[in-house]
Amino acid sequence: MNTQPFQYRPGPTVNRDRRSYLEVAKHLKENPGVWAVVRSAPNTTAAASAAYQIRQGVRAAFRPAGEYDAYSNGLEVVARYTGGN
Repeated sequence: MNTQPFQYRPGPTVNRDRRSYLEVAKHLKENPGVWAVVRSAPNTTAAASAAYQIRQGVRAAFRPAGEYDAYSNGLEVVARYTGGN
């Protein structure tokens, strides 16, 4: 019988960029029409989903819907500010 009921492990290593979506959205708004990498996703499905959420304004930083355009290229999510044009 094990006298220690729990085993402990180190937490996962986080390698993602810590820039917030608000920072990226602000930068894009200050540079309309310029495409920039927003994030790198863990898989292509997540990248496509993030691009869709940016276009639809699901992510609060990229509201209102239609103000930003976005697409995924492999694992990268790329966006630009269009101002609804």
